[in-house]
Amino acid sequence: MSAPGVSQSRRQPWLGGALMGAGWATFAGAVGDNREHAHHALQLVVAETGDIAVWIRGRGEVRAPAILLAAYVVHRLHPGPTRLLYLDRESQAGRGLAPTCAAGARELSPQERSAVLAAWPRPGHEDLWPVLAALGLPTPVSPIDAERDDRVRRLLDALVTCVEDDESLTTLAARVALSPSRFRYRVRELVGMPLRPYLRWLRLRRALTVTASGVSLTRAAQDAGFADAAHLTRTMQRHFGVAPSDVVAALRQGA
Repeated sequence: MSAPGVSQSRRQPWLGGALMGAGWATFAGAVGDNREHAHHALQLVVAETGDIAVWIRGRGEVRAPAILLAAYVVHRLHPGPTRLLYLDRESQAGRGLAPTCAAGARELSPQERSAVLAAWPRPGHEDLWPVLAALGLPTPVSPIDAERDDRVRRLLDALVTCVEDDESLTTLAARVALSPSRFRYRVRELVGMPLRPYLRWLRLRRALTVTASGVSLTRAAQDAGFADAAHLTRTMQRHFGVAPSDVVAALRQGA
């Protein structure tokens, strides 16, 4: 069984607002055209009211107040008003929620959906953990040695606005005078995910937000450490199942 195709003559655009953090992204608005696809991130699909419908390969159309899809599950979203949450599968949240997706998807109750909507992040208040708590994940305890003058934390804070394309774990560890193994452990402790996917999310966020400000996609991709616009597009498709053009306008509205 395959999902219905999309008529190119009546293309529906994505309209709404988006936010991005390290290891996560949200969208709130009207989902546009999309074909059956799978991606690296877990995806929460939430109906504002009533039920949402998602086509899932091997299961057909699934309806529920909200549906959490495991990574790499082939699916298609129905166009219309929806909220979406993407979680990197290698993040602490992704690893914690993946086992709850029986047969690739978890259907949420109306009560769970209400709790998720009440905790949904918004511009200026981009705390994701209330949403994750509504999904059943406990709030993590901050490391006891995460002091303000922590040199690894300062380095990670700097990377948010300056991501070099040749930065490796070894070179970054040397910058803070730690062994690669200790630096790897400290990064996971601080940001909840390994260094490589963390840097990938920083590069994606940087490329998309710069594009949303009016810079060309090619220039933004290169400035963020991607080889070119095609490399950025492939990365977006792999992790979100959508093209950068579907996200840029939403980021402008979500700013």
